[in-house]
Amino acid sequence: MARIKLFVPKRLAAKEEMPRLLQEGPADLYIFPEGFLRSEEDKAMALGLSEKQEGTILTGYRDGDEEKVLVIESGRVTDGYTKCVLHASEKERGKRPGDKIRCVDTRLGKVAVPICYEIHFPEVCRIMALEGPVLIVNPVGTGMYHRQQYNQWRALARARAIENELPIAGCCHFCGELPLAFAFNSAGEELLAACGGYGGFAVEIDLTEGDKRPLGYFDDRMPALFGALAKEEQ
Repeated sequence: MARIKLFVPKRLAAKEEMPRLLQEGPADLYIFPEGFLRSEEDKAMALGLSEKQEGTILTGYRDGDEEKVLVIESGRVTDGYTKCVLHASEKERGKRPGDKIRCVDTRLGKVAVPICYEIHFPEVCRIMALEGPVLIVNPVGTGMYHRQQYNQWRALARARAIENELPIAGCCHFCGELPLAFAFNSAGEELLAACGGYGGFAVEIDLTEGDKRPLGYFDDRMPALFGALAKEEQ
């Protein structure tokens, strides 16, 4: 079992929040939301803090006009992923998408990291799942704007867990909207539901579940018939 800490921090306050939250207790994986780090100074701070941590830090990082997730281990950025599927509002603000949907490598194994809005697209998680990750992590920027969105977001995360037979965990900022931290196992059973909370939330997840896949969804795929997914809308 891996001990995972999901953080719901105050937004635009990485310099104060990251040192305090990392002191809450040891974990194998520390997860911060989308856009948590927002400058080279923030990143340098995170690298320094990680030198004292045995676990892996997975954190959002706003790098100019790109939204990224960084893997930080032992004072170094060891991998990263750039958000590929952007919301219309992000495009209007000049955000640029990444050019490849993929997992990141960590000490724990490969991790699928659909960033925020990407959880709405089953194709994103499936492409990542084909790499054999041990976990799906969904770093979210703002909180949910109303209860319906909160319920829908958790339903989507649960579906991604079930259809890929992988555990999933995610969290967002505490910034006025309805914040959340969640986790489901590979069968879609709820492991953590923190609604409206602030701070750190711990959950233990079996990262070997993806090795079992008793439902066999992957075995039953028919890629030769899935070409329509790649066609542009007429």
